[in-house]
Amino acid sequence: MMNAGEQVALIDEGQTDRFEAVNAALPVFESTLTVFLNQLDAIDQKVTKKLRQSILAQVSLRLSSQIERQHLNAWITGSADRLEINIGVGDMQNCIHHAYHSACEYFGPTKTDEFLSKAVKHTETLPIAMGFSPHKLF
Repeated sequence: MMNAGEQVALIDEGQTDRFEAVNAALPVFESTLTVFLNQLDAIDQKVTKKLRQSILAQVSLRLSSQIERQHLNAWITGSADRLEINIGVGDMQNCIHHAYHSACEYFGPTKTDEFLSKAVKHTETLPIAMGFSPHKLF
């Protein structure tokens, strides 16, 4: 996970492209995963709750502070509209990958592919996708 100090270090080291990529990717990640999970929620809330907890458990292992874990928990469970922490693009990709594979176990690959495709297509229609393609999360 990339904390504020690491972000400043990237800028200081002249790696502004990497910093901008993370900032551009975060809203795309939020949209894609939120739409994907909301579709699954419409089918089976109990299973999706387990899936959200599984994602939370996997990603929170990489967070350095309790506050970051609380922010992630609030966003994953739907209590917060935005993810108030910055995570790296690789972590976003891992999270999407984990969500996809876990959903396949519960809903099957055909339905999971359908829902993820709809989530990506939805995100592609948003202005945020101009700065970072949702396809880069895979």
